[in-house]
Amino acid sequence: MASFESLYNKIEYNVKAALLKLSDLQKYNESLKRENEALKAKEKEMQGQIDELTERLKLIVVTKTVFNKKDKQETKKQINDWVREIDKCISLLTNK
Repeated sequence: MASFESLYNKIEYNVKAALLKLSDLQKYNESLKRENEALKAKEKEMQGQIDELTERLKLIVVTKTVFNKKDKQETKKQINDWVREIDKCISLLTNK
C-alpha cells in the first residue's frame, strides 16, 4: 500500500495540473469571447450594409418600374398604392 505522503504528492500534483489546465482554458475562453464580440460587431456592420443595399435596390426597381411603364394610368395607380401603403405605415406608427 502506498504511503500517505506519496498519495498526498499525487493528489497535489493532480490538483496543480488541473489548476494549470483550468487557467489555460479560461485564457482560451476569454480569447474566444473577444473574437466572438469582434465577429458580432462585423456581422452588425455587414447587416447595416445589406439593409442599405436592399433599400437602394428597392429604389432602383421602383425607378425602373416607373420609367419603363408605357401606360401612365398604371403608373399613377401604382404610385397611389404606394402612397396608401405609406399612409398606413404612418398611421400605425402614430397610433403606438
